[in-house]
Amino acid sequence: MKKLASLFLAAALIVLPSLAVAAEYPAMSIRLSHNQPIGSPEDIGAQTFKKLMEERSGGRITVDVFPQMQLGSMREQAEMVQMGTLEMSVQPTSVLTPFVEELSVIDFPFLWADKDELYRIMDGEVGQKFYAFCAKKGFKTLGLWASGFKQITTRGKPVNVPEDLKGMKIRVMPSPQLVEQYKSWGANPIPIEYAELYNALQQNIVDGQENPLQTIAMAKLYEVQDFLTISNHGFLGYLFIVNNRWFAKQSGEVQKLIVECETGAREAERAAQTEGEAKFLAQIKQSKIVVGELTNENRAKFIEVSKPLHDKFVKGSSTKTELLKAVYEAKASR
Repeated sequence: MKKLASLFLAAALIVLPSLAVAAEYPAMSIRLSHNQPIGSPEDIGAQTFKKLMEERSGGRITVDVFPQMQLGSMREQAEMVQMGTLEMSVQPTSVLTPFVEELSVIDFPFLWADKDELYRIMDGEVGQKFYAFCAKKGFKTLGLWASGFKQITTRGKPVNVPEDLKGMKIRVMPSPQLVEQYKSWGANPIPIEYAELYNALQQNIVDGQENPLQTIAMAKLYEVQDFLTISNHGFLGYLFIVNNRWFAKQSGEVQKLIVECETGAREAERAAQTEGEAKFLAQIKQSKIVVGELTNENRAKFIEVSKPLHDKFVKGSSTKTELLKAVYEAKASR
């Protein structure tokens, strides 16, 4: 992974040739946190951001990266950014939903056809509509990073159709929407913090969980599960968030530098995620876990029971209804 990180870092440095080192940048130190291990795509992105900021500012601006939840739980890190005790963090949209309910639309099951569609829409005008709601809650949101489509792992039996989940205890991130989603599929969803996930699976507190391949591989969740179902049922996106008040206090030059360096870091992170996914799946297949994939017929069954959730999740909220409509229109425009 170190070699992979170096390659993406080098590529990212080429992305921003127009940024010149400016002596007028003020001396400052910025803290950036994330949840994933060193060498993960998220960490590659964070390290790329650090490298770009420090190089382009001539070393006057330094960035300290804190991986693997060193600064607290995912929610605690988000709260720190919101309160201004932490400048920046990269957090899952599901973690940010309790702060900005409109972000829940991004997590709707079977909403995105593929990553290209998601990136096209979230990098454009529709994405800015989401981020405007974040700004109202204290978060300056610069872009969406990728952890990948979520898959389902289980103990005892595989999941091929929604009925297979009936009665199973499934760990989800602390998100009311994810709880409701798995209830509608017949499961018994249990919110558990990521740091406690491996032990919860090992001790049979839960029967299964959902996560992208990189998390399943890097956290070695395959060691404590029997089956992996490639379902691609939802996308686990991360948002690069900055404290709004802190960002507003910076000069226009510093703001521009941060925005442009995040763009380079985002491209490096996404590229690392895409490159690493095949390697992560190969790593998983070398374990004892049995890997399967939803057939088109069984995927259609999941979509059938999931589509009504889109309307249910936006009911009573004009803002979420408008955002979902904007996503549908953007999907249809291509």
